[in-house]
Amino acid sequence: MASFMDRLNREIENFGKQARTALDEGKLQLELVRLKRQQDNVARDLGMLVHRRERGGDAEPRRIDALLLRLDDLEQAVARVKREIAAAKGEAVTVESEPAPTSAQPADVRTGETEAVSPGMPEPPAAPPPPPPPQSSF
Repeated sequence: MASFMDRLNREIENFGKQARTALDEGKLQLELVRLKRQQDNVARDLGMLVHRRERGGDAEPRRIDALLLRLDDLEQAVARVKREIAAAKGEAVTVESEPAPTSAQPADVRTGETEAVSPGMPEPPAAPPPPPPPQSSF
């Protein structure tokens, strides 16, 4: 009878561990959803500011820079939570995207492309504007 009780006790402990693991993973999934929602909101705000600026409106460059930094922070937080979820599941952890551009690699807000710029080097000349669209004969 003692071995039956020992076995039952081990099974209950095992079930408790599995339940805690599932609960912890659920909390991480909720955190991931919350971070992605924040990321979407910041990206929307940034897009609206860039749109306003491109259309000749007033958009504070400091506000755009602040939103870019916030997006970088959120991207790192999302990657961290994904790693924690993978670790909780016992999966291999991989890096999904390239690191965000640093101050040595300014990003073009319109294209997202980065350019390596060495300190003390002059900036490359700006690309010429695209040709105007053809005019219709209506």
